[in-house]
Formats: sequence, C-alpha cells, structure tokens
Amino acid sequence: MATYSRVGLRDVIFWKLKTDTATTLTYESAAETETVDAIDVSISHANADPDILYADDIENDVLYPDTELTVTLEVKELPLSLQAKLLGNLVGTKNEIVEVAGATPPYYAMGFKSAKRDGNDRYVWLVKGRAQPLDEQFHTKEKTPTRQNDTISLTFIKRTKDDVFKYVYDTVGGAAVPGFFQKVYDGTLPTGD
Repeated sequence: MATYSRVGLRDVIFWKLKTDTATTLTYESAAETETVDAIDVSISHANADPDILYADDIENDVLYPDTELTVTLEVKELPLSLQAKLLGNLVGTKNEIVEVAGATPPYYAMGFKSAKRDGNDRYVWLVKGRAQPLDEQFHTKEKTPTRQNDTISLTFIKRTKDDVFKYVYDTVGGAAVPGFFQKVYDGTLPTGD
C-alpha cells in the first residue's frame, strides 16, 4: 500500500459541546462559522510518559495514562467573535471582547482537512477540548513588516460518553466525503450532502 505525505491544511471548524455525560452526548446544531485562515496545527500528547512496573529485577509492565492532546493552532488572525466564544468571554455592545475574571472556556470539538500529495485528504476531528487564554505579542512596523499571526492552544481530552478523543479518516480516490464536517463525526460516514 502506497503512502503519501500531507501537504496542506484547510477548513478548520469548531463545534460547541453542549452535553457530555455517561448517557448523553450533544453538540450545538451549527458550527462556529467564522473564517479561520489556518497556517499550522500542531498536535502533541501532553502526558505520554508511561508508568513502568519493575518486577523480578526486570521491566515487567507498561501502563500509559489517559491521553490528553495539546493542540496549537496558528492562524492569520483569530476573529474576535470566535476568540470570545472559544475562551468563554463576553462580547460588549461595540463587538469588543470583555475579559472577565473567572471566565471558564466551554468545551469545543475541532475539525480540519489536510491535503495529501496523492490528491486525497486526511480528515481530523478532535472531539472535546478547551482553549487556553491567548499569549499575544505586538511588534512595531519596520521597513520590512513582520507578520504577526495569532496562535491559540487547546487541550483535548476523552469524552465521558464513549472515551473517544480523536478521529482520523483518509479519503480514497480523491473523492471528498460530502457532509463530513456538517456535524461532529460520530464514527459513521455521511450518506449525502
């Protein structure tokens, strides 16, 4: 089976998680549709160090903790309205972000597509995560301006309902999967647009 490198990143989308209990899982009925011009997504396992049990003077067993993913998303600019939603901030009367002490970011799912060199796509869904407050840096304009992009970090954990934290799907034959990002992926492929 041939494998091909990933060569792109596009269509980043966020869906608010409303309920996640042992018996109920619901997301908002529509995605947060602000345009996010993605530059880079970095996914790393935040707690991947194993617990190694030694017995009879040898390494006897390896136990890994539950997965937590740290995701860093770099975008051209994170729209203020989306930033407020992801961070749990208020939006003022003039559409400004109002940061209030004690605000708790809600949980979101995040999906995106990554083009592969063979013309297919890799689809990724991270299903339950919270954003961390943004670190910001502003730089003076010089003769040759330096781009100042936004970066947001999120921590994704497993869902309570089904222990899922991530889905990854590769398309076949260059054909997109219609409807794949019209809701948070649940393990079944959409049948129509």
